[in-house]
Amino acid sequence: MGCRQLVLALLAAAAVLPAIAVAKEFVVGDEAGWKLGVNYTEWADGKKFRVGDALVFSYDPKHHNVMKVSGNDFKDCNTSANTSPPLDSGNDTIILSTAGRKWYICGVGKHCVSGMKVFIDVVGDTEAPAPSPGQGQGSSGAGRLTFLPFPAAAMVVAAIFLVVIF
Repeated sequence: MGCRQLVLALLAAAAVLPAIAVAKEFVVGDEAGWKLGVNYTEWADGKKFRVGDALVFSYDPKHHNVMKVSGNDFKDCNTSANTSPPLDSGNDTIILSTAGRKWYICGVGKHCVSGMKVFIDVVGDTEAPAPSPGQGQGSSGAGRLTFLPFPAAAMVVAAIFLVVIF
């Protein structure tokens, strides 16, 4: 009877484990936030952004905003081609829902030209992150749990089961 209860407990754990999170929340600029005088290229180097992670832009909305732009507009700091309104709450969270390169700039005055811009590479669940040119050590950003992919949850349950049985 004890073995049957154990199996039922493990099955219940397997049902719950997919809700355990592994996605991360990255505060852009870490403690400095989104403002002038921060090297966002250096901030992004070494970080592994995955689909499901979140970028949090924390800033003074009286002086800054956040615009998602194309690669060319990022390079040229062009805000006029942007078709969506800028984010301007001062605490904006962007869920990284697709893989690929993402570009963000501040659209206020000459802030982008002064370096207030960041680009990241987002990888999917099955992709290995591509190393950035000049990849260096950086802080990992604030971690927040979100979702554990089912195969990983199944492996955890199997490991627990094997440890308990043997």
